[in-house]
Amino acid sequence: MKFRLHLPRILFTTLATIGISTLLATTSFAAPDVDLSKLPENAITAYTMGSQQDVLADISPILSNSSGYSEKWEFFLYGDVYTLRLKFEISNFAFSKNEGKVKGFLKKTVNGEPTEFPISKTYKNGEWTSKTDALDLVFGDYKLSYDGENFHLSGVYEKGTFSYVIPANLWKPGTGNVYFGNSENNVFKYNILTYHKEAQATITDDGNRIDIKAQTYGNHYATTLAVYDMFDEFGDFRKREEDIHVEFRYYIPSAKYEAKPFGFMFAAYHGTPVFWSTDIETIPLETWLDDEHYGYEINARQRITAKDNDGNTATLEMLTANPTPSDPYADLPAFQRNIASRFAKPIEYNIKFNWELWLNVDGFKAKIPQSGAYSLTRMR
Repeated sequence: MKFRLHLPRILFTTLATIGISTLLATTSFAAPDVDLSKLPENAITAYTMGSQQDVLADISPILSNSSGYSEKWEFFLYGDVYTLRLKFEISNFAFSKNEGKVKGFLKKTVNGEPTEFPISKTYKNGEWTSKTDALDLVFGDYKLSYDGENFHLSGVYEKGTFSYVIPANLWKPGTGNVYFGNSENNVFKYNILTYHKEAQATITDDGNRIDIKAQTYGNHYATTLAVYDMFDEFGDFRKREEDIHVEFRYYIPSAKYEAKPFGFMFAAYHGTPVFWSTDIETIPLETWLDDEHYGYEINARQRITAKDNDGNTATLEMLTANPTPSDPYADLPAFQRNIASRFAKPIEYNIKFNWELWLNVDGFKAKIPQSGAYSLTRMR
């Protein structure tokens, strides 16, 4: 997919090399100095425009003892023949304490025919290792580390091994942290680890060593609170193509927090950020009633608008929408389902849609039409 510009492409080259680089060089953000202890218990300190630079504390494990603790590092590596999706996860789910999981797959595509090799391993507390002042995870045969410049990701699959070196290109929405209540221990984090970077990899396939390249996307998520405690609804969308990366996320806090929705929008062109903002607004365009699942009414089609501190704007408009609901509790035993539903009744919606993104950055305009899908989850 290529940009369809209202102005010649060279203007975006100018934007990427002059306008945005100037912004990054001259704009200095600092994390907000908020005394959380003076806030009420139902307060939310959401994303503010903080540092966009790599801070190791953002991606190092927090290893919380909170019952709601969950943390993951997820990578998607897109290659012509080999594609890898891998997630490292730590959680205190149910009666498990600091349980580690590796989940994903390696897919091999030959002559248009894909063969997928699933990866799924669970490690109890003590069976995996991690540092607290760096990203250095060892989950059996699977390893993830960060040396300040590159991520190193390696592991095994049914036919052999894989080892990727992934250049870092970190971004976070504002400070990257959202605090719930009046304690810094109640934190929700989100960071984009890398996007539109070319990874170098070595694959062994039935004893054959193969050197490949892959385009990369990764993120880091961490929370000390259960999702149902934080949000009534949340949605996310990500689109990567050969020259553009677009992502937005929005969250509607649980009613107990009496806080307005928050989120971010981000766009990069050929690996250079051209727009980012935590000042977003979602405008309903079309609702859809789910008669089969609790009578939920969702905004199937929306317009998401964003603006930054310099007056630049982005608008993503959903032109069509086709929601498909699924119940994450569907396969749970009746007893577990009854217990879980006391806290929340989540339904996940995969919404295929056609969309347009309008960017107006430093006086330059671009219109990007595409199709894709986004995810929306209603908790109650």
